[in-house]
Amino acid sequence: MINMNEEGLRVRVFTQTTCQMVNLGFQARQRGYRYLREAVWVAYRDSAALAAITKRLYPTVAKRFDTSDKQVERAIRNAIETAWLQGEPETLREFFGEIYGNGTIRPTNKAVIAQLVDYIKTNEI
Repeated sequence: MINMNEEGLRVRVFTQTTCQMVNLGFQARQRGYRYLREAVWVAYRDSAALAAITKRLYPTVAKRFDTSDKQVERAIRNAIETAWLQGEPETLREFFGEIYGNGTIRPTNKAVIAQLVDYIKTNEI
């Protein structure tokens, strides 16, 4: 049985995550885009998962999409790389702050997921 409050929260988190990711230049056609949205949801619901990203977060996302945790990690990394290279530098700098630096070094998967979770938690309706 689906808890309607939980489903409503999931929809709101996905909506906010999607809007922010599109704004940052993430490409919806990439698998990593979907995996990253799911990773943000998992980390939003369970902050300990972010501390155990390879042991807990990636396997949880992989199970949801019937793939391997290695594929999840790689696809998310690729999606971040694409956004970093093709996104609007000023928008990325504004959102990521110090993580952005001079824009030459891509942030880690964990840093991006944590920043998106933090954004959602500070901008909740």
